[in-house]
Amino acid sequence: MYTVGLDADTRAYFTAATCAISLFIILSVNTPLKFFPIKIINEFLLFNKIKFKLKQNFDKNITFYLRNFIKYNKKEIKSVSVMENKNSSLKIQKGILTKNLRNTIILNSFQCSMIIGIILSDGWIQKRKNWNPRIGFKQSIKNFEFFWNVFTQLSHLCSGYPWLTKNWKRGKLFFGVEFNTRQLKSLNEIYILFHSESNNNKKVIKSELYDYFDFIVLAYWIMGDGAKKNKGLTLCTDSFSCKEVIILINIMKIKFDINSSIHKEKNNYRIYINKSELNKILPKILPYFVKSSLYKISL
Repeated sequence: MYTVGLDADTRAYFTAATCAISLFIILSVNTPLKFFPIKIINEFLLFNKIKFKLKQNFDKNITFYLRNFIKYNKKEIKSVSVMENKNSSLKIQKGILTKNLRNTIILNSFQCSMIIGIILSDGWIQKRKNWNPRIGFKQSIKNFEFFWNVFTQLSHLCSGYPWLTKNWKRGKLFFGVEFNTRQLKSLNEIYILFHSESNNNKKVIKSELYDYFDFIVLAYWIMGDGAKKNKGLTLCTDSFSCKEVIILINIMKIKFDINSSIHKEKNNYRIYINKSELNKILPKILPYFVKSSLYKISL
């Protein structure tokens, strides 16, 4: 990519555009995640098929997210590194499967705990009448490493690759990535765990969650909804009622001897775990953390 003779803003525009190729192109190919070299600007134009159009005024948010992603991974702007779990590989089964084949797709204990962890945070589980449930998960581009970790572990539940999303929030354009699983019989147990009789689209916290709660659940919950605060940790449980938050606090106390408290912010209830209590569980949850989420637990 030659930018000789261009002013600084134009060079930054083309640099961000070509970096976008190297980051996003992995969503459409089934290859190991290594370093993706810079592509020329003509290749970027081909990305119209995934709802990404090159405009005369390149959105500044794309530049912001890509620069921060590259800066965090400490790589040169000529390449973007995305980490893939070394112990996993993509096992996507494309196309239509018969009912009998779909019913043979099951979860192991690790995947079950992971799904519960992401549902406690940004994930969701949906079910249409007379259909089996499916899992959905979405993250911002800046959380791509965490997102890809989840997808590679659950790829055998999916019929295709993730896709790009964009939405406006507080007057700013944000880009993300999202995937859905197939509608599977094996997800019914988790659906019942979070199912609300009064509202099928609202996830609820029940005391039965205690039987499923482990350090894998806690690790993925923190990676999804945790936030560093005063050297401790806040879990953003904004979508849950005060009663549900108390259930979660009691589960963690009985299971892991974690003493936590409720902090009310506006009309929402959040869980706060101080530094000394967080230190109790760090050795147990660290093995499941991706590098880009370590800041949430003050590492």
